[in-house]
Amino acid sequence: MPGNSSAASKRAHLSRKQERFIAEYTNMANGNATEAAARAGYKGNRNTLGVAGHRAIKNDKVKAEIIRLDAEIAKQMSPDRVKRRLHEISHNSEAAGQFGPAVRAEELIGKSLGMWVDQSIQLAGVLKDEHVAALIEIARARQAKPVDLKDSDDDR
Repeated sequence: MPGNSSAASKRAHLSRKQERFIAEYTNMANGNATEAAARAGYKGNRNTLGVAGHRAIKNDKVKAEIIRLDAEIAKQMSPDRVKRRLHEISHNSEAAGQFGPAVRAEELIGKSLGMWVDQSIQLAGVLKDEHVAALIEIARARQAKPVDLKDSDDDR
């Protein structure tokens, strides 16, 4: 057909069910072929849906379109995009009265900015009693330190 792009032309050779499968596989089913087959309208029990999903993924045209879509999505991913989305999610959740998701989004933003540092210790080798005693002493000293909750020196 005149005026069609090559990508649209390639997709034109997919059936509607294959197109729905691809959309479900790449978006909603998160790479689960059985779930994508069920959501795309394939019929059957869990086993037959699994077989249908497996066959769909092995189809060269379907596989090529999934690879193309994955590459397109990967181009859009960036740390800034993730932070923007988390910011949107936080504010939308809070506006909807869903404070749990809002707090979680803010926590993830903070982690991405390095506001919270993992303070776990990875130990390898043989630990002696004196090593454990020294670690406990350090932990107790940290616990005894007062925590400064002020944002800046200007707060009084």
